[in-house]
Amino acid sequence: EPDGAADQGTEANCGNYDLRKGCTKIFDPICGTDDVLYSNECLLCSQNLQRHTNVRIKYRGKCQNPSPRSNPAQN
Repeated sequence: EPDGAADQGTEANCGNYDLRKGCTKIFDPICGTDDVLYSNECLLCSQNLQRHTNVRIKYRGKCQNPSPRSNPAQN
């Protein structure tokens, strides 16, 4: 059973959003496979689009061990 990053998590439903219009401010936290907390699924999709990454949903809810770059202001 391979455990590479690409095999983790669930694909976000990016087709549900019009990313050109931007995302709502609804707080529905998602922990990405990059261990970054995204405020909602749409924002995860938006970041993937901008960064040309393919972060998936590790689980819904706040990250247990967030990556430091998710909160750069809080060291």
